[in-house]
Amino acid sequence: MRILTITCYTLVFVPMSGLSVLANSISEDSNRSVSWTTNAASLTNLVAQTNRELPETKGTEISNSWSEPDSVDRDKVRNVLQELEEVGNLNLSPNRGTPGITIASPYGFGGDGGRFFVGAGFASDTRFRSLDSDGGMVFGAALGNARKAVGLELSYTLASFGLNRDFGSGGFNAKVHRMIGKDASVALGYNGFLNIGDDNDFEGSMYGVVTKIFRTRENLNSAFSRVAASVGLGNGQYRTLEAIKNDEDQINVFGSLAFRVAQPVSVITEWTGQDLALGLSIAPFKNIPLTITPALRDVVGGDDSVHFALGVGLGF
Repeated sequence: MRILTITCYTLVFVPMSGLSVLANSISEDSNRSVSWTTNAASLTNLVAQTNRELPETKGTEISNSWSEPDSVDRDKVRNVLQELEEVGNLNLSPNRGTPGITIASPYGFGGDGGRFFVGAGFASDTRFRSLDSDGGMVFGAALGNARKAVGLELSYTLASFGLNRDFGSGGFNAKVHRMIGKDASVALGYNGFLNIGDDNDFEGSMYGVVTKIFRTRENLNSAFSRVAASVGLGNGQYRTLEAIKNDEDQINVFGSLAFRVAQPVSVITEWTGQDLALGLSIAPFKNIPLTITPALRDVVGGDDSVHFALGVGLGF
């Protein structure tokens, strides 16, 4: 069941997070355009005032330190003109849902600011369980401010719909994250710190992870405009299959690379700590933060044949 529950848990956070640099380029540009529009409104008056108050030199050189009118801020005029020239390079398209940057592993960015999220996951095969397939859900809230202090995500993962364990069985999860500059973030998490019903595959799993966004193109609309790299360490669900089978404690490495091939689509390759996963993450709607992530698990590694997993997440 590990494939299902962790896929479901991780897929829903990117679309609801306003912090991911994969998303915030649009909102940053929109905010700047509002500021520049406001400046532009006063630009005409500034230029007119400059023209009125500057005397004509008629070939006579005038020292700036003496003749510059105190009431005219020439630097302000130049700055506004320079900013207006950059408007043509802005991406002012409407904000939209954001494709994910991982498939089943945690990442450094997260939600904050009182947002809520919900997600569902399906796996065509499950590890260590008798049934071939199952589904699960996750519900949560994001608090705090990851830019100024820390963001906090609290969620409950419903580990099964009752097909291979009692319905409602699951666990509570917590994630604390902090942005580093505009393009990087770190997070510490504890999955299954409190559990209900049958045992969960993610119970008592702790991790630390860092994510860095590389802006390969200035315009978010351009192909391959962003690359997201994540690497982390964890125990519990992030152990190797051998350690899990032998019930051994272990700290293991996981990581992922996501390529934003188009504005609404990213291609993801990921090492979960147990197997290699390949997938797509798609944000199909312009103004709805819905993300759909189909993926193949156990492409390399694992103890099963390649199988299909699907996650859907919505933030609000």
